[in-house]
Amino acid sequence: MREWQRTAGLAVALAVLAAAAYAPSVRCGWVWDDVNLVQPSPALEDFAGLRRAAATDLYHQAAPRLEPSPYWRPLALASFWLDTRVGPAPRALHVGNILLHAMATALLALVLLRRHSPASGLAAPALAATWWALHPENVEAVAWISCRYELLCGLALAGLLALPWRPGAGRAALHGLLFLAGLLSKDGFGAMLIVVPAMDWAERRAPTLAAPRWVAVACAVAAWWGARAALGLPGFDMPPLQELAQVFLDTVRIYFLRAIVPPPLSIGHPYAPGGALGMAIGAAILLGLAAAAVWRRGLAAPVAVFLAGLVPAAVAIAKFGQVPERYFYLPSIGLALVVADLIEACLGARRWFVRPAAPVAVALVTLVGVVRIEARLPDWRSDDAIFAAALRADPDDAEANLKLGIAAGRRGDWAEASRVLAIAQRTDPHSGRIAGALAWAMLRSGDLAAGLRQAERATAIDGHQPDAWYYLALARHRSGDHAGELAAIERILELSPDFPGARAGRAFAACEVSGRSGCADEARRAE
Repeated sequence: MREWQRTAGLAVALAVLAAAAYAPSVRCGWVWDDVNLVQPSPALEDFAGLRRAAATDLYHQAAPRLEPSPYWRPLALASFWLDTRVGPAPRALHVGNILLHAMATALLALVLLRRHSPASGLAAPALAATWWALHPENVEAVAWISCRYELLCGLALAGLLALPWRPGAGRAALHGLLFLAGLLSKDGFGAMLIVVPAMDWAERRAPTLAAPRWVAVACAVAAWWGARAALGLPGFDMPPLQELAQVFLDTVRIYFLRAIVPPPLSIGHPYAPGGALGMAIGAAILLGLAAAAVWRRGLAAPVAVFLAGLVPAAVAIAKFGQVPERYFYLPSIGLALVVADLIEACLGARRWFVRPAAPVAVALVTLVGVVRIEARLPDWRSDDAIFAAALRADPDDAEANLKLGIAAGRRGDWAEASRVLAIAQRTDPHSGRIAGALAWAMLRSGDLAAGLRQAERATAIDGHQPDAWYYLALARHRSGDHAGELAAIERILELSPDFPGARAGRAFAACEVSGRSGCADEARRAE
């Protein structure tokens, strides 16, 4: 009973601590992608809306005009629906994020307590769990509603690690269900497959005993993949293997170092390849962690969690050129387990001056993290606050300038919109979204030639975005190129058959191209 009270008491205390630290985020509003992907989601309306949203991808459910994407996250949408049954959005959604982080903290504490014997005391589990719960790199994941996917994955992973292994189909099925929950939260959770055999290897479990859990997890993956296929979702566009390997080593380096010294907090950190030196540092960290896992089997699962969690991060970094804070959330669970082992090793050292080294260092880093969290949370109150904060950290931040340029355009300040969007394009010249936004601003301000050039650029960079083809169709219409306008609209309908006004626009453009009398009246009737 005393052991149970000790375990439960620490888990609850740490959960309360995590919730208290993030309590100010309850006052935050809709920020950044929330406006496009969460706020308009039918999952916030009623159960019928949830079913519609869960039956398609993340982008298409919020904006049917967009081309279907490979991102399918029905469990996250279900959690949004559940939150809004309790209270109004966005407040209830922020409360949901805080509770999920608190629960993940409690589960991580349980994992740590099980890994460390009562004789070693509470110092290592308590300090490591607190370090993770209050690490400033996790602010984005907790304070931003659109990071619900990361939080659910973290909770599923912590549950997978915390659930004690027992022989039999029943316990194996529970592991399979937890893995399926992670997959339904975010697609990248599939990389955690390697963690299951790593756990069995660390515990010296015979393959015949481990097999039922492997089968259960494999069934979870098959069920998830089959559901995606049944819904007709597109597959993932992976970068070339050689490029991905290079980016992965950079990713290992970046997030391992961020665990020790977090950079200035910002909405996006542009990816700057580390070159030969960066790859060498990343390879050294990777090999060092792998060697530690071989030397001490108990580190196999933590190392697998950290490295596997960085695989989807590396894919995203290679595709989008950003190294955001939210990618730290899942792999850092593995680092927290390593930190606990390091603290315990120091506490058990023979030399007296070694014993306080790791505990004091982790405690100081955690205190600094608390200060940075409380300073950072107000930046998540609104779009203006978060993008202004990003520009304070980096005046050339492409994402911040893009969003501020769009906001200026919505206010009708087209000169400011064009100026800010031009800064964004200088920083990220290969962004189709920025080129499309510039086309929109220039067309609205009356600069037809520049608008046409930017629309052509947007479709050349990213030909899968129907909005870019819409701006190209509009520019060609205004320039009198109705054949080109018709071709652009046909492309819109290929990508998004439900794009608003596209069918009527095709009818009018076809009318202009044919020059047939009475055609305009037919087009109006078709509209």
